[in-house]
Amino acid sequence: MNHPPMNSPLSVAPNRWAAPLILLLLGFVWGSSFILMKMGLFAQDGSALFPPTQLAALRMAIAGFTLLPIGLKHFRKLTPEQWKWVATVGIVGSFIPALLFAIAQTQLPSAVAGMLNALTPLWTLLIAIAVFGVHFHRGQLLGLGFGLLGTIGLIWNPDASFEAAWGPGALLVLATICYGTSVNITREKLQTLKGPVIASCSLGLISVPAALWFLTGDIPSLIATHPDGMRGLLAIIALAAVGTAGALVLFNQVIAWTNSVFAASVTYIIPVFATFWGWMDGESLRASHLIGGSLILIGVWITHRAGRAAKRDLRGLAGTESKA
Repeated sequence: MNHPPMNSPLSVAPNRWAAPLILLLLGFVWGSSFILMKMGLFAQDGSALFPPTQLAALRMAIAGFTLLPIGLKHFRKLTPEQWKWVATVGIVGSFIPALLFAIAQTQLPSAVAGMLNALTPLWTLLIAIAVFGVHFHRGQLLGLGFGLLGTIGLIWNPDASFEAAWGPGALLVLATICYGTSVNITREKLQTLKGPVIASCSLGLISVPAALWFLTGDIPSLIATHPDGMRGLLAIIALAAVGTAGALVLFNQVIAWTNSVFAASVTYIIPVFATFWGWMDGESLRASHLIGGSLILIGVWITHRAGRAAKRDLRGLAGTESKA
């Protein structure tokens, strides 16, 4: 596979703060997505609103149509090999996780859903090592360990049963495996494509079947007749257009600038914002949440630093081999 030159704008950030700042922005946007999903799933009185699978389809349809102007310019330019991986990213990295999160969040608080999302970097690193043979630095494992420890601190609840906490949580674990797979495919197989192209084409592929799915379901009538139908629709529009379409463009660019593990570390920041919005919505916030959030941010910093060290190690090894 041909990669962009080292100094290509595809792979070099404009400055040292670009990637971390965008990562923080993504953490806020995606951390807010769980409360938006909750607004689509539940009415203000706590009763069910939109069916979860149809909500996921609506989300994907809006996201795909949002980026359609970009996708139309590039659909015909992709090679069959690129289309194969773009389709995989669309299905595995977007559509399946959207379904799993929507279903799980009918039983889990939005803050807990955001917390479980922090498992993504662990799967990203393991898949990168096992499948793609990516070189890693031991410090990255330390950073992931801090993040995982912080996640446990955020999730741990002595008042909830194991089944209540981890039954639907299994769906989210599967979703994070999907995310980890998609991140690695984007980094290793689609590195020659810009972030907007990957996002628009991958979401464009699934937008039409997704639109047909929700149009033939209950959501259109619920929007027209339910008192909270329009409120739920506006929440899903914001979730899809900003939290899925726009954020995915930025996320793919961060992958190109850095590496798959650092990019996936955004899911260490997401729980902080998800917990905040959950607390604003009346979900409980304990001291362990604050401690866990601090550990998570420490893990992000360690992972980022270790990722840069891994890059230096690779450049040093390449230089040694070239002199041999």
